[in-house]
Amino acid sequence: HRYPQMSNVSEASSSSALDQFLSESSAYYANTPNEWEFSQMFGEEEDNTESNDNDNWISSLAFDSSGRFLAVGYNCGQVVVLTQQEDQTYQLYTEFKSHDSEFDFLTSTEIEEKINTIKWYPYEGATRHLMTSNDKTIKLFRMFERDNDAAPEVVVKPKKVFEGAHAYNINSIAFNSDGETFISTDDLRINLWNININKEAFGIVDIKPENMDELNEVITCSDFHPKSCNILVYATSKGIIRMGDLRDSALCDHHSKQFEDTESDIGGFFQELVTTISDVKFSPNGMFIVSRDYLTMKIWDLRMENRPYRVVKFHDHLIPKLCDLYENDSIFDKFECTWNGNSTRLLTGSYNNNFYICDAFGSHITQMMAAKPTNLYRGGNQQQHLDATLKVLHAAWHPQHDIVALGAKDFGYLYVRKTENDPR
Repeated sequence: HRYPQMSNVSEASSSSALDQFLSESSAYYANTPNEWEFSQMFGEEEDNTESNDNDNWISSLAFDSSGRFLAVGYNCGQVVVLTQQEDQTYQLYTEFKSHDSEFDFLTSTEIEEKINTIKWYPYEGATRHLMTSNDKTIKLFRMFERDNDAAPEVVVKPKKVFEGAHAYNINSIAFNSDGETFISTDDLRINLWNININKEAFGIVDIKPENMDELNEVITCSDFHPKSCNILVYATSKGIIRMGDLRDSALCDHHSKQFEDTESDIGGFFQELVTTISDVKFSPNGMFIVSRDYLTMKIWDLRMENRPYRVVKFHDHLIPKLCDLYENDSIFDKFECTWNGNSTRLLTGSYNNNFYICDAFGSHITQMMAAKPTNLYRGGNQQQHLDATLKVLHAAWHPQHDIVALGAKDFGYLYVRKTENDPR
C-alpha cells in the first residue's frame, strides 16, 4: 500500500508538469477513497477526567523518514518513541527526559520544559538522530540499539545542545535537505546552525525594529524546502508567507517572494487574529506550500504569490462565536497541518476533537472525531455544540503509508485509511 510514483516536479515546473501532476492526483483520488478508521489510542487514562494538570498533554508529534518510529513530545519535557509493529500498530520503544524547567535570572522568568517541536534527522543509518526544542534550548539526541545477552537495549544519548541564540521563544525548527544544517525560529529571528557546531549560529532573518514600539508583526513558523537547500519560507502574524533564497544573499531579510491573500472574510478587530498563520509546510514534492490559520488551510503554488491556489474552509461555523473564543483565549490556539507522502492530501485538527483529511487538489473533505471506536463520530455536524476544551492541535502523517497520528490533550490517536489496514 505504498504511495504510487508521482511525477517528479520542482519549483521551476512548467504548466504542463503541473497539469500532469494534477491529472495524476485526480486518478489517485479516484483509486484511493478518502475513508479512514480508528487504529489505536495511546496515553494514560485516569479516573479524574476533570483534572487541569496539563503536564501529560501532548505538545508535538513526528514520524521519522521511514515511518518506523513515531516520537511524541509532552508538556512535561518527556519524549516517548513508539515503533511500528507488523500489524501496523505502534508500541513503546523507549522514552527519555529531554528538557527540564529552568529559571532565566536575566529576565526573571521560568523556562518551561514543554517540548515545542520534534524533528527527526532526515538521513538515517543504524543510528537515528532526534532533535527537540523547548522555548530556549535545542537538543540533538542519538538513538541506537546495544546488544545484550537477553535482548537489544535501546540507548538514547544527548549529542549536542544548541542554546544561547534566541532572546525570544523558539516556535519551530527545520532540517535542511543538505543534511548539514537546520534553522531555528523565534518571534523575531531565524538562525542557521550547522548540526556539528553548537557554539555559534548565523542569523539569516531578523525583523526586530530599532524601536520596539514600531513592531507590527512576529514570525510564527518556518520550513526548509525538501529538495532545494537554499530555499526556506517563514510565516507571520499578518498572514504573510515570505520566501528566502540563500543563493541571493546569506541574509534573507529581503525576501525573494511574498505570498499573501488580501481577500478576507473577516474584518475589524478579529482580522489579524484569525489570519495569523500557525503552521506552514512545503509539500514533499517541493511544488506547493500549505499554511494553516484559525479558519482555513491555504495551498500555495510557488509560482503564484498574489493569491492561494486553493482555500480549504472548515471553520466558518466558528465566525459567529469569535467573541466567545476570544474571551476564553481559544482564538490563540495554534493548529498544525501536514501533507501525506505524495503531496495529494492534507490533515489538520479542530475543536470537539474533530480532525479533517482533505484532497489537496480535489473537493472531498473527511471530517472525523478522534475518539474511541465506541464514541466515533463521523460525517460532521457543523451545528454541534462547540467544546473548545477538546481540540486536536498536533498532527503527523506517515511518510510512506496512509497512517495519521493525532495529539489531543493527553491522548494520542492513530487512524489508517481503510485499505491500509490489511495485515502485511
